[in-house]
Amino acid sequence: MTRMLSRSPFPIVLRSAEGIGSGGGDAGDSGAPETILFPDDAPSPDGDNGSDDHADAADHDSGKSDDTAGDDPADRVPDDGRYSLTMPEGIEVDQELIDALGPDFHDLGLTNRQAQQLADRFIEIQGRRGKAASEAWAGRVQGWADEARRDREIGGAKWVGTVGSAQRALSRLGTPALREYLNTSGGGNHPEMIRIFAKVGSMIQEDNPPNGGAGGNGRKAETAHLMFPKDAPKG
Repeated sequence: MTRMLSRSPFPIVLRSAEGIGSGGGDAGDSGAPETILFPDDAPSPDGDNGSDDHADAADHDSGKSDDTAGDDPADRVPDDGRYSLTMPEGIEVDQELIDALGPDFHDLGLTNRQAQQLADRFIEIQGRRGKAASEAWAGRVQGWADEARRDREIGGAKWVGTVGSAQRALSRLGTPALREYLNTSGGGNHPEMIRIFAKVGSMIQEDNPPNGGAGGNGRKAETAHLMFPKDAPKG
C-alpha cells in the first residue's frame, strides 16, 4: 500500500515553497519558511496546509449492515477481483497497484466497501505523516535562514548588504533553472549558499571597475575576469 497514491497531495517543502517574503521570525507563525534570496517568489500563505485535504475520506459509509446491504454492490466481494475505490478530491489512485492487490483482497474475502475503508485509513495515515514531514522540513529551511542572520561574517549588521550582493550575483549569473532549484530545495536559505553568492556578488560591479577593466584601458571587465582576475587578458 506504500504506493497507493500516484501523486502526493501534500506540498514538498523545499520550500521555500510557502512562506512570507523576508519576515524573519514571523515565518514560524504560518509554519512555512521564508525565501531569503527570492522573496517575491513566496506564494500566498493562504495555500493548502494539508490538514483538511482528506476529510472526505471519513465520509464513506461505515459499512454497517441494513435491510438493503445485501443488494448493494459495495457489500459484495467482486467475482473478478477488480475493486473500484473512490478517492477524495485532489488524490489520484494508483490503479495499477489496486489491480495488483485485487486478487489478494478477493482471497481475503474483502468486499468493495471494506477495501474502500482500508484505502480511507491509508490516506488518513499518509496525510498525517505528510503534514508532519512538511512541517519538519519547513522548520529546517527556516532554521537555515535564522542561522545565516546570526552568522558573524554575513549576518548581523552586514545582513542587508549580504543579501543584496547575493541577489545581484544570482540576477547577473543565475539561470531560471538555478532559481527554481534554490526555491524548491530550500537551498537558497542555507548560510553557505548565501555566503558564496554574496562573495560573487561583491565582485560584480554595476559600473566600470576603478582600474579601467580587465585590460586597464577603460573597458568594462567581463564577469569571468572579475571572478578570476589572474586570468584576465593583458591586452
